[in-house]
Amino acid sequence: MGKRVWTDETREQVRHLFVDDGLSYGQISQRLNMSRDVIAGLVNRMKLTGQGKNAAHGGHRKRKPREAAAAPLKAATQSLIDLGRACCAWPIGDPRNADFRFCGTPTDDRGPYCIEHRQKAYTVAEKRERPADERRDRRIAAWS
Repeated sequence: MGKRVWTDETREQVRHLFVDDGLSYGQISQRLNMSRDVIAGLVNRMKLTGQGKNAAHGGHRKRKPREAAAAPLKAATQSLIDLGRACCAWPIGDPRNADFRFCGTPTDDRGPYCIEHRQKAYTVAEKRERPADERRDRRIAAWS
């Protein structure tokens, strides 16, 4: 497979469509009748990633500064929709009861749970090992 030779005109078109117009790889590929992967490769080789207006490609849109932690909810909430992205989604109680709710404590963007509930949700299983004699006895019995 040979290398593709890009003309200066094609490079300028891609730069303009990506940086100035903020189009996605797919939109550029449709306009220039090339595959999306070819366009993505060219954008990366031209080091344009992060310069476009499209936030999906790391564009530079004015963003609000991120707060250190979201304000805790008044009380645990009833609905996942009410939680938002930065709140713990650990269920509390039985979903069939009226007092069912979710934790709602602010998270640190490493998952859907606060630190306390993350420790409960993600545990590492300890490796159990049988004594060597028991393993040997099982092998001998299998061949008998």
